[in-house]
Amino acid sequence: MIDEFSQIPIKMLHILSIDHVLYQDNYFQDRFFKHVTLKNRITQIKEEGILKVKQIGCSAQNREIYMLKAGRGSIKVLLWSQMHGDESTATLALFDLFKFFQSEDQYHALRKLILDHCSLYFVPMLNPDGAEVWQRRNAQGIDVNRDFLAQQSPEARALVKLQEEIQPDFGFNLHDQDSLWSVSGTKKPATISLLAPPADSTSTPTPSMLKAIQVICAMNRLLQQQIPGEVGRWRDEYEPRAVGESFQTKGIATILIESGGSASEKQKGRKLIFQALLYAFEKIASTAYRNENPIDYLQIPFNNKEIFHLLIKNCKIETVNGVIIGDIGLNYTEQFSTKEHLYTIADFGDLSTFSAYEIIEAESIVVLSPISIDSRPNLRIKHSDGTLTYLEDGVMIA
Repeated sequence: MIDEFSQIPIKMLHILSIDHVLYQDNYFQDRFFKHVTLKNRITQIKEEGILKVKQIGCSAQNREIYMLKAGRGSIKVLLWSQMHGDESTATLALFDLFKFFQSEDQYHALRKLILDHCSLYFVPMLNPDGAEVWQRRNAQGIDVNRDFLAQQSPEARALVKLQEEIQPDFGFNLHDQDSLWSVSGTKKPATISLLAPPADSTSTPTPSMLKAIQVICAMNRLLQQQIPGEVGRWRDEYEPRAVGESFQTKGIATILIESGGSASEKQKGRKLIFQALLYAFEKIASTAYRNENPIDYLQIPFNNKEIFHLLIKNCKIETVNGVIIGDIGLNYTEQFSTKEHLYTIADFGDLSTFSAYEIIEAESIVVLSPISIDSRPNLRIKHSDGTLTYLEDGVMIA
């Protein structure tokens, strides 16, 4: 281990040595939990007395929106997750952080540094109505992250009111992103993506944006030790309706963190966000983020789309005008009720410049119904070892 990490700064090594499994909150059975499960867990945490709990508002359907507070320091940090109801990876990571801060073990010095210098305010589920039916928007049909000018949604109003009350120095906007985003030029998934949102349409760095960039530089170095080449950066187009731009304009150093990867990799994203946030807290508490070179932020590659969920390569494809040799790229949507993956055709032909989460080198393929873009395929795939896989109306049957 000494050889492997010999070039890593001591404090980064300290974070990487933390066994996330020890702090994983197993109260949540999967990532599809609803508000009642979160509410029950928060009630338990409140009774334990380490973190302070406060209701900051209600959703459109009158579900409680909670804030949990840890720390007593002068640096105020506000974090919010699940603004989009179907984006729960960071919510789980926040509950792992709660368990970390409630624990007593060899990481006492790290906890003390963070909690003595920072006051951490967590909103783990801003859109409980969306979470109830596993959808992006709230019960009014509003995308809460496009409602910070109009503030028609009670969820946006609750977050703005909290921001005005506590006047945070830093903000962390926590999301999941489409699993089809990749890191430009690598064909690797963007397992984590980062952004310091701009404060205006010129994207000129403001003091708060510069602080956010420096914290991102630190987090990126930590993440590169875990997922080299799998960290992407969003382009900084100004969106005045979004919370990130709104808070950055107010002088809050705001950081967007998005967890990518396929559905099967969300636990990986949960661990990475846990580690990245702890490292960010340590850098903020010690003010060591000020030593980061902002130029390093520009070295993080942009997000792109160069991957599929499934890529079937080098197969005979029957078309209405004859047989072609090529590849079939498929993407899935995850069905909330059944948890099944429903595949559709994204592209076919020469897909040699693309990669995928799963690649099948097919010996042959029988198209049981005509294929077209966005159709749900009926395919019989013969693998090189002779085994068969079927896709029936987009559902995979081994």
